[in-house]
Amino acid sequence: MNTSPPNHADARTTASTSILQLRSSAGLYGADRVVLALDEGLRQRGARSRLLSIHNYLLDTQPLHEAALAAGQDAVLLPCRGRIDTRTIAALVTQIDALRVDVLHVHDYKSAFYAWLATRRRPQVRLVATLHGWVEASSALRLYNKLEIALLRRFDALVVVAESQSERLLRAGVPHARIHQIDNGIADLAADRTPTAQLRTELGIDGDGPVFAAVARLSPEKNLSQLISAFTAVVAANGAARLLIVGDGPERQALEAQVARLGLQACVRFAGTRTDMARIYPLIDCLVLPSLSEGMPLVVLEAMACEIPVIASAVGDVPRLLANTQHGCLLPPGDEAMVRRVGC
Repeated sequence: MNTSPPNHADARTTASTSILQLRSSAGLYGADRVVLALDEGLRQRGARSRLLSIHNYLLDTQPLHEAALAAGQDAVLLPCRGRIDTRTIAALVTQIDALRVDVLHVHDYKSAFYAWLATRRRPQVRLVATLHGWVEASSALRLYNKLEIALLRRFDALVVVAESQSERLLRAGVPHARIHQIDNGIADLAADRTPTAQLRTELGIDGDGPVFAAVARLSPEKNLSQLISAFTAVVAANGAARLLIVGDGPERQALEAQVARLGLQACVRFAGTRTDMARIYPLIDCLVLPSLSEGMPLVVLEAMACEIPVIASAVGDVPRLLANTQHGCLLPPGDEAMVRRVGC
Protein backbone atom coordinates (compact mmCIF):
# COMPACT_ATOMS: atom_id res chain seq x y z
CA MET A 1 0.00 0.00 0.00
CA ASN A 2 1.25 3.47 -0.81
CA THR A 3 1.86 5.35 2.43
CA SER A 4 3.54 8.43 1.04
CA PRO A 5 1.82 11.83 0.91
CA PRO A 6 -0.55 12.32 -2.03
CA ASN A 7 1.43 13.15 -5.16
CA HIS A 8 -0.86 15.44 -7.13
CA ALA A 9 2.18 17.46 -8.17
CA ASP A 10 3.38 16.68 -11.66
CA ALA A 11 7.06 15.74 -11.88
CA ARG A 12 7.53 18.58 -14.38
CA THR A 13 6.64 21.19 -11.76
CA THR A 14 9.48 23.70 -11.50
CA ALA A 15 10.35 26.75 -9.48
CA SER A 16 8.85 28.89 -12.23
CA THR A 17 5.38 27.40 -11.64
CA SER A 18 3.11 29.51 -9.46
CA ILE A 19 0.19 27.68 -7.87
CA LEU A 20 -2.65 28.68 -5.58
CA GLN A 21 -4.49 26.08 -3.51
CA LEU A 22 -8.01 27.27 -2.66
CA ARG A 23 -10.18 25.65 -0.01
CA SER A 24 -13.38 26.55 1.85
CA SER A 25 -12.94 24.44 4.97
CA ALA A 26 -15.29 23.35 7.74
CA GLY A 27 -12.51 22.05 9.97
CA LEU A 28 -9.38 19.95 9.78
CA TYR A 29 -10.56 16.69 8.25
CA GLY A 30 -9.28 14.27 5.63
CA ALA A 31 -9.56 16.58 2.62
CA ASP A 32 -7.94 19.42 4.55
CA ARG A 33 -5.01 17.20 5.50
CA VAL A 34 -4.61 16.25 1.84
CA VAL A 35 -4.52 19.94 0.88
CA LEU A 36 -1.84 20.63 3.50
CA ALA A 37 0.27 17.70 2.27
CA LEU A 38 -0.18 18.71 -1.37
CA ASP A 39 0.89 22.29 -0.71
CA GLU A 40 3.97 21.09 1.17
CA GLY A 41 4.79 18.56 -1.56
CA LEU A 42 4.63 21.23 -4.25
CA ARG A 43 6.97 23.46 -2.29
CA GLN A 44 9.40 20.57 -1.87
CA ARG A 45 9.39 20.17 -5.65
CA GLY A 46 10.37 23.80 -6.00
CA ALA A 47 7.02 25.25 -7.06
CA ARG A 48 5.74 28.53 -5.65
CA SER A 49 2.62 27.34 -3.87
CA ARG A 50 0.35 29.32 -1.57
CA LEU A 51 -2.61 27.95 0.39
CA LEU A 52 -5.65 30.22 0.39
CA SER A 53 -8.43 29.47 2.88
CA ILE A 54 -11.83 31.09 2.47
CA HIS A 55 -12.94 32.41 5.86
CA ASN A 56 -15.71 30.24 7.27
CA TYR A 57 -18.03 32.73 8.97
CA LEU A 58 -19.78 29.87 10.81
CA LEU A 59 -16.65 28.94 12.76
CA ASP A 60 -14.92 30.74 15.62
CA THR A 61 -11.52 29.50 14.41
CA GLN A 62 -10.09 28.68 10.99
CA PRO A 63 -8.35 25.30 11.56
CA LEU A 64 -6.95 24.77 8.06
CA HIS A 65 -5.40 28.23 7.86
CA GLU A 66 -4.04 27.96 11.39
CA ALA A 67 -2.56 24.50 10.71
CA ALA A 68 -0.85 25.80 7.56
CA LEU A 69 0.68 28.71 9.46
CA ALA A 70 1.82 26.41 12.26
CA ALA A 71 3.56 24.21 9.66
CA GLY A 72 5.38 27.22 8.25
CA GLN A 73 3.49 27.15 4.95
CA ASP A 74 2.69 30.22 2.86
CA ALA A 75 -0.96 30.73 3.82
CA VAL A 76 -3.48 33.52 3.37
CA LEU A 77 -7.03 33.80 4.77
CA LEU A 78 -9.47 35.32 2.29
CA PRO A 79 -12.36 37.38 3.71
CA CYS A 80 -15.88 36.00 3.42
CA ARG A 81 -19.00 37.01 5.34
CA GLY A 82 -21.70 35.01 3.60
CA ARG A 83 -22.43 32.40 0.97
CA ILE A 84 -21.44 34.82 -1.78
CA ASP A 85 -19.15 37.74 -1.00
CA THR A 86 -17.70 40.06 -3.63
CA ARG A 87 -14.80 40.79 -1.27
CA THR A 88 -13.75 37.15 -1.60
CA ILE A 89 -13.63 37.46 -5.38
CA ALA A 90 -11.65 40.69 -5.19
CA ALA A 91 -9.16 39.21 -2.71
CA LEU A 92 -8.69 36.13 -4.89
CA VAL A 93 -8.11 38.28 -7.99
CA THR A 94 -5.48 40.24 -6.05
CA GLN A 95 -3.68 37.02 -5.16
CA ILE A 96 -3.81 35.75 -8.75
CA ASP A 97 -2.38 38.95 -10.18
CA ALA A 98 0.24 39.51 -7.48
CA LEU A 99 1.70 36.01 -7.83
CA ARG A 100 1.18 35.80 -11.61
CA VAL A 101 -0.52 32.49 -11.02
CA ASP A 102 -0.22 29.66 -13.54
CA VAL A 103 -2.53 27.16 -11.81
CA LEU A 104 -5.48 27.70 -9.49
CA HIS A 105 -6.27 24.42 -7.74
CA VAL A 106 -9.60 24.18 -5.88
CA HIS A 107 -10.83 21.59 -3.41
CA ASP A 108 -14.60 22.08 -2.94
CA TYR A 109 -17.64 23.45 -4.73
CA LYS A 110 -17.53 26.90 -3.10
CA SER A 111 -13.89 27.34 -4.07
CA ALA A 112 -14.66 26.18 -7.61
CA PHE A 113 -17.35 28.85 -7.92
CA TYR A 114 -15.08 31.65 -6.69
CA ALA A 115 -12.21 30.44 -8.87
CA TRP A 116 -14.39 30.49 -11.98
CA LEU A 117 -15.61 34.01 -11.24
CA ALA A 118 -12.08 35.29 -10.53
CA THR A 119 -10.54 33.89 -13.72
CA ARG A 120 -13.17 34.68 -16.34
CA ARG A 121 -10.93 37.50 -17.66
CA ARG A 122 -7.71 35.62 -16.98
CA PRO A 123 -7.66 32.77 -19.52
CA GLN A 124 -3.96 32.18 -18.89
CA VAL A 125 -4.76 30.67 -15.47
CA ARG A 126 -5.30 26.92 -15.64
CA LEU A 127 -8.13 25.67 -13.43
CA VAL A 128 -7.71 22.35 -11.62
CA ALA A 129 -10.09 20.75 -9.12
CA THR A 130 -9.62 17.81 -6.78
CA LEU A 131 -12.86 16.04 -5.86
CA HIS A 132 -12.40 14.60 -2.38
CA GLY A 133 -15.87 13.07 -2.28
CA TRP A 134 -19.46 14.17 -2.67
CA VAL A 135 -21.74 14.52 0.35
CA GLU A 136 -25.41 14.11 -0.53
CA ALA A 137 -27.09 14.01 2.85
CA SER A 138 -29.70 16.61 1.89
CA SER A 139 -31.52 17.93 -1.16
CA ALA A 140 -29.51 21.16 -0.91
CA LEU A 141 -26.20 19.28 -1.01
CA ARG A 142 -27.37 17.20 -3.95
CA LEU A 143 -28.23 20.39 -5.80
CA TYR A 144 -24.81 21.90 -4.98
CA ASN A 145 -23.13 18.77 -6.33
CA LYS A 146 -25.03 18.98 -9.62
CA LEU A 147 -24.14 22.65 -9.97
CA GLU A 148 -20.51 21.88 -9.16
CA ILE A 149 -20.29 19.20 -11.84
CA ALA A 150 -21.79 21.56 -14.40
CA LEU A 151 -19.20 24.18 -13.43
CA LEU A 152 -16.32 21.70 -13.50
CA ARG A 153 -16.91 21.08 -17.20
CA ARG A 154 -15.15 24.43 -17.70
CA PHE A 155 -12.02 23.31 -15.78
CA ASP A 156 -8.80 22.20 -17.47
CA ALA A 157 -8.22 19.13 -15.27
CA LEU A 158 -10.13 17.21 -12.62
CA VAL A 159 -8.50 14.95 -10.04
CA VAL A 160 -10.62 12.19 -8.48
CA VAL A 161 -9.75 9.78 -5.67
CA ALA A 162 -12.31 7.09 -6.49
CA GLU A 163 -13.32 5.33 -9.69
CA SER A 164 -17.00 6.04 -9.08
CA GLN A 165 -16.23 9.76 -9.30
CA SER A 166 -14.72 9.30 -12.75
CA GLU A 167 -17.81 7.44 -13.90
CA ARG A 168 -20.09 10.20 -12.66
CA LEU A 169 -18.06 12.90 -14.40
CA LEU A 170 -18.07 10.95 -17.65
CA ARG A 171 -21.85 10.59 -17.48
CA ALA A 172 -22.05 14.37 -17.00
CA GLY A 173 -20.15 14.92 -20.24
CA VAL A 174 -16.67 15.70 -18.90
CA PRO A 175 -14.07 14.53 -21.47
CA HIS A 176 -12.10 11.50 -20.31
CA ALA A 177 -8.79 13.23 -21.04
CA ARG A 178 -9.49 15.85 -18.36
CA ILE A 179 -10.08 13.29 -15.59
CA HIS A 180 -7.12 11.99 -13.59
CA GLN A 181 -7.48 9.44 -10.79
CA ILE A 182 -4.80 9.90 -8.11
CA ASP A 183 -5.03 7.86 -4.93
CA ASN A 184 -4.81 9.51 -1.56
CA GLY A 185 -1.79 8.70 0.54
CA ILE A 186 -0.63 9.11 4.11
CA ALA A 187 2.65 9.96 5.77
CA ASP A 188 4.31 7.18 7.73
CA LEU A 189 2.75 6.92 11.17
CA ALA A 190 5.25 6.97 14.02
CA ALA A 191 3.09 5.19 16.58
CA ASP A 192 3.39 6.49 20.14
CA ARG A 193 3.33 3.43 22.33
CA THR A 194 1.78 5.14 25.35
CA PRO A 195 0.92 2.48 27.95
CA THR A 196 -2.62 1.33 27.22
CA ALA A 197 -3.80 1.74 30.81
CA GLN A 198 -2.60 5.35 30.90
CA LEU A 199 -4.28 6.22 27.59
CA ARG A 200 -7.53 4.51 28.62
CA THR A 201 -7.60 6.62 31.77
CA GLU A 202 -6.95 9.78 29.78
CA LEU A 203 -9.83 9.01 27.39
CA GLY A 204 -12.19 7.84 30.14
CA ILE A 205 -12.27 4.24 28.90
CA ASP A 206 -12.56 1.91 31.87
CA GLY A 207 -11.72 -1.79 32.04
CA ASP A 208 -9.72 -3.78 29.52
CA GLY A 209 -12.43 -4.77 27.02
CA PRO A 210 -12.18 -4.32 23.25
CA VAL A 211 -12.18 -0.78 21.88
CA PHE A 212 -14.02 -0.07 18.65
CA ALA A 213 -13.53 3.35 17.12
CA ALA A 214 -15.17 5.62 14.58
CA VAL A 215 -12.90 8.42 13.38
CA ALA A 216 -14.87 10.94 11.34
CA ARG A 217 -16.48 14.32 11.05
CA LEU A 218 -19.69 14.16 13.06
CA SER A 219 -22.06 14.83 10.19
CA PRO A 220 -25.04 12.95 8.69
CA GLU A 221 -23.19 11.22 5.85
CA LYS A 222 -20.95 9.42 8.37
CA ASN A 223 -24.04 7.58 9.70
CA LEU A 224 -22.82 7.48 13.29
CA SER A 225 -26.34 7.61 14.69
CA GLN A 226 -27.02 4.14 13.32
CA LEU A 227 -23.74 2.87 14.74
CA ILE A 228 -24.56 4.17 18.22
CA SER A 229 -28.09 2.76 18.12
CA ALA A 230 -26.92 -0.69 17.13
CA PHE A 231 -24.02 -0.67 19.57
CA THR A 232 -26.52 -1.49 22.32
CA ALA A 233 -26.50 -5.06 21.00
CA VAL A 234 -22.72 -5.19 21.26
CA VAL A 235 -22.83 -4.05 24.88
CA ALA A 236 -25.53 -6.62 25.65
CA ALA A 237 -23.24 -9.34 24.32
CA ASN A 238 -20.05 -7.96 25.87
CA GLY A 239 -20.46 -5.42 28.65
CA ALA A 240 -16.76 -4.59 28.56
CA ALA A 241 -16.85 -3.39 24.92
CA ARG A 242 -16.32 0.32 24.37
CA LEU A 243 -16.94 2.64 21.42
CA LEU A 244 -14.58 5.60 20.96
CA ILE A 245 -15.81 8.36 18.65
CA VAL A 246 -13.03 10.66 17.48
CA GLY A 247 -13.94 13.88 15.69
CA ASP A 248 -16.26 16.83 15.90
CA GLY A 249 -18.96 18.36 13.76
CA PRO A 250 -22.56 19.57 13.57
CA GLU A 251 -24.09 16.33 14.89
CA ARG A 252 -22.08 16.04 18.08
CA GLN A 253 -24.76 17.39 20.41
CA ALA A 254 -27.43 15.15 18.89
CA LEU A 255 -25.17 12.08 19.08
CA GLU A 256 -24.30 12.75 22.71
CA ALA A 257 -28.02 13.08 23.48
CA GLN A 258 -28.66 9.78 21.73
CA VAL A 259 -25.99 8.07 23.83
CA ALA A 260 -27.62 9.41 27.01
CA ARG A 261 -31.08 8.38 25.83
CA LEU A 262 -29.89 4.82 25.22
CA GLY A 263 -28.05 4.65 28.54
CA LEU A 264 -24.69 4.12 26.87
CA GLN A 265 -22.75 6.84 28.69
CA ALA A 266 -20.41 4.29 30.29
CA CYS A 267 -19.76 2.54 26.98
CA VAL A 268 -19.38 5.35 24.42
CA ARG A 269 -16.75 8.03 24.66
CA PHE A 270 -16.47 11.20 22.56
CA ALA A 271 -12.81 12.20 22.21
CA GLY A 272 -13.36 15.29 20.07
CA THR A 273 -10.87 16.36 17.42
CA ARG A 274 -7.44 14.83 18.01
CA THR A 275 -4.11 15.83 16.56
CA ASP A 276 -2.33 12.86 18.19
CA MET A 277 -3.85 9.90 16.37
CA ALA A 278 -0.47 8.14 16.47
CA ARG A 279 -1.16 7.72 20.20
CA ILE A 280 -4.77 6.63 19.69
CA TYR A 281 -4.39 3.98 16.99
CA PRO A 282 -2.49 1.45 19.20
CA LEU A 283 -5.48 1.44 21.56
CA ILE A 284 -8.03 0.59 18.86
CA ASP A 285 -8.99 -3.05 18.30
CA CYS A 286 -11.23 -2.37 15.30
CA LEU A 287 -12.06 0.67 13.17
CA VAL A 288 -15.70 1.06 12.16
CA LEU A 289 -16.65 3.28 9.21
CA PRO A 290 -20.45 3.22 8.66
CA SER A 291 -20.44 6.09 6.13
CA LEU A 292 -23.13 6.51 3.50
CA SER A 293 -20.63 8.18 1.14
CA GLU A 294 -16.84 8.43 0.92
CA GLY A 295 -14.04 9.06 -1.56
CA MET A 296 -10.83 7.41 -0.38
CA PRO A 297 -10.86 7.93 3.41
CA LEU A 298 -7.49 8.57 5.01
CA VAL A 299 -8.61 6.92 8.23
CA VAL A 300 -8.89 3.54 6.48
CA LEU A 301 -5.39 3.94 5.06
CA GLU A 302 -4.07 4.82 8.50
CA ALA A 303 -5.84 1.91 10.20
CA MET A 304 -4.43 -0.50 7.64
CA ALA A 305 -0.95 0.95 8.11
CA CYS A 306 -1.35 0.29 11.86
CA GLU A 307 -2.64 -3.26 11.17
CA ILE A 308 -6.05 -2.51 12.68
CA PRO A 309 -9.03 -4.55 11.37
CA VAL A 310 -11.61 -2.46 9.52
CA ILE A 311 -15.37 -2.84 9.21
CA ALA A 312 -16.69 -0.39 6.65
CA SER A 313 -19.50 0.46 4.27
CA ALA A 314 -18.84 -0.45 0.66
CA VAL A 315 -18.78 3.14 -0.56
CA GLY A 316 -16.32 5.12 -2.66
CA ASP A 317 -13.00 3.34 -3.05
CA VAL A 318 -13.19 1.57 0.31
CA PRO A 319 -13.85 -1.80 -1.43
CA ARG A 320 -10.64 -1.42 -3.43
CA LEU A 321 -8.67 -0.58 -0.29
CA LEU A 322 -9.90 -3.67 1.54
CA ALA A 323 -9.90 -6.03 -1.44
CA ASN A 324 -6.57 -7.67 -0.64
CA THR A 325 -6.70 -7.86 3.14
CA GLN A 326 -8.01 -10.59 5.41
CA HIS A 327 -8.73 -8.06 8.15
CA GLY A 328 -11.36 -5.99 6.38
CA CYS A 329 -15.11 -6.49 6.27
CA LEU A 330 -17.39 -4.74 3.77
CA LEU A 331 -21.13 -4.28 4.16
CA PRO A 332 -23.77 -2.34 2.21
CA PRO A 333 -24.12 1.26 3.41
CA GLY A 334 -26.84 1.61 6.02
CA ASP A 335 -26.87 -2.12 6.78
CA GLU A 336 -27.68 -2.92 10.40
CA ALA A 337 -25.54 -6.04 10.05
CA MET A 338 -22.48 -3.83 10.34
CA VAL A 339 -22.79 -3.60 14.08
CA ARG A 340 -23.52 -7.31 14.44
CA ARG A 341 -20.13 -7.72 12.82
CA VAL A 342 -18.67 -5.31 15.36
CA GLY A 343 -19.84 -7.60 18.09
CA CYS A 344 -18.06 -10.62 16.62
